[in-house]
Amino acid sequence: MERKMKKMATKNIAAVATKEKNGFSNLSAATRRAIYSFGILIALFILFSVLQPGKFLAPANLQNLLQQIVTYTIIGCGLTFCLVCGGNDLSAGASMALSGIIMVSLLIQGLPLWLCVILCLCMGVATGVMNGFFIEILGVVPFVATLATQWVYRGMANVLVNGAPLYTTNIPSEAVQKQFYILGGGRIGGNGLPYSVIITLVYAIILGIVLAKSRIGRQIYACGSNLEAAKLSGINAVKTRMFAYCISGLSAAICGILVASRLSSAQPTAGNGYEMEAIAASVLGGISILGGEGTILNTIIGALMMGVIRNGLNLNGVNSFWQQVIVGFILLIAVASQTANKGGNLNNIKRFFGMKK
Repeated sequence: MERKMKKMATKNIAAVATKEKNGFSNLSAATRRAIYSFGILIALFILFSVLQPGKFLAPANLQNLLQQIVTYTIIGCGLTFCLVCGGNDLSAGASMALSGIIMVSLLIQGLPLWLCVILCLCMGVATGVMNGFFIEILGVVPFVATLATQWVYRGMANVLVNGAPLYTTNIPSEAVQKQFYILGGGRIGGNGLPYSVIITLVYAIILGIVLAKSRIGRQIYACGSNLEAAKLSGINAVKTRMFAYCISGLSAAICGILVASRLSSAQPTAGNGYEMEAIAASVLGGISILGGEGTILNTIIGALMMGVIRNGLNLNGVNSFWQQVIVGFILLIAVASQTANKGGNLNNIKRFFGMKK
């Protein structure tokens, strides 16, 4: 009798373990990567908390950390749409600079703040339309098309101000100056959570719902998973992917407004390399560079990882050049793990080291 009970208990334990294992394996690849990335994020947070407990865990430092990741979180959320649908956008940083220049220029002309924001956001969408036109209508490779438009937007930003920064102190109304500063530099109660962090969180939630729950979101996943199959199923791939590039342009415009507001100036060189930071954050969080997989949550986790790494290394006195090396290696490992798992390259690695013939 006891033997039978032991056998039954053993079977039940094995069944539960198998069920839990299958349950985890049944999760999407992006969800599994998000879980892994979140675990790494917690480990990094604990590590830097132990190394610099008085500095890293200080409320002021944590608030600054959140404000630092606003830029590549917003741009990363827009780029998530492009990456998931199988595209890319290297012009986001330049579009951000152009948006900031246009925003401050309109304010200096005396236009109302709300109208300047709307016009600036429309300009951001227009840059996305331009990218989508060259990629989807003319058939230019996304990497080449957005690299070219990056130069166009950066050049336009320099042409508009002749390479010089625009300062918000030139805005005629002091009241408008203060209102504009609050968007990117203001804090709740004066010393609380930055408004830019709240704007970022609300924007990320909206985009997360659009990507995960809406019809256009499902079409974006379909296009990224198998473009030809998506076309055959009746999806208008051109409009769907065009929408993704418009979201990326809109995100860059929002980021340009917030950065110009926080710095009280619009710089034509602003956002240089931000698109690469955003792509790195997205990939670290679990977005697939091959398309068809990923969520806004992946991007947020990746942005937090980037922020914690940079903030922690700064507090520990690590040289900024070495920080680039460290982040670069982390990104290489993340990308290699994705391509190895999805493309079957683990067998090639085993053959290289003589582990498999």
